[in-house]
Amino acid sequence: MELGLRGKVAIVTGANQGIGKAIAEALGAEGVRLAICARGKDLLQDVAASIRQQHDVDVLPVAADLSTMEGVKTLVREAQSHFQAIDILVNNAGAIRPGSLLTKPDEDWHIDWSLKVSGYIRMMREVFPIMQQQGGGRIVNIIGTAGKQPNANYLAGGGANAALMNMTKALGDEGAPHHILVNAIHPGPIRTARWESMMARIGAEQGRSAAEVEADWMKDNPLKRPGETHEVASLAVFLASERASYINGVTVPVDGGAIRCI
Repeated sequence: MELGLRGKVAIVTGANQGIGKAIAEALGAEGVRLAICARGKDLLQDVAASIRQQHDVDVLPVAADLSTMEGVKTLVREAQSHFQAIDILVNNAGAIRPGSLLTKPDEDWHIDWSLKVSGYIRMMREVFPIMQQQGGGRIVNIIGTAGKQPNANYLAGGGANAALMNMTKALGDEGAPHHILVNAIHPGPIRTARWESMMARIGAEQGRSAAEVEADWMKDNPLKRPGETHEVASLAVFLASERASYINGVTVPVDGGAIRCI
């Protein structure tokens, strides 16, 4: 299927590993020129070099802290200056730490929301006028299933995700007259380095193997396994493409059917 993406310009945040890296690689495979961002410079440059070599596309690595306004402005300014366009924004940077109302310190709330919530908002606010001037664009927010499945031990993450779901829908309304489509993805349990580290840590605490812990965690999942990063990336690429021209303001789970609501 021709997706109509070749030559487009995308910003992908949190692109040095995991889901963000997979999305950047998948977009590169479609001929998209990329500005990729993360805090760590060395790993980001390695990802950029790998995508250039595999797909022969221009990749601009920008090391920036997107929990700050300065970092957001730096990324958008450098991407716009280098490519003279921004057609696609994939908001992915940010991982909120667990904790209940009484156990998660106030400072942790501030740090986590500064990246996952304020970072997403600021990125959308910076690229929106550029997309308006260009006559359209695509925004894809990588959020998370906790926005639909509340958990008292993940209060900050669930609250942040629910807020981003609301903003995705609302901004889809605002963007529609300008041909800016705004959608989101809810990854469920996805096999990343973070996931594997968590399985290994829990296994060590319980005297079990990581594989046993994973099987136990996945027993209620209809597909009985965690997802792979490329399975999230495939949907992100489609939502960013010309083929998704009548999809706007939706949030799509990629979770094997784990969310138990309609």
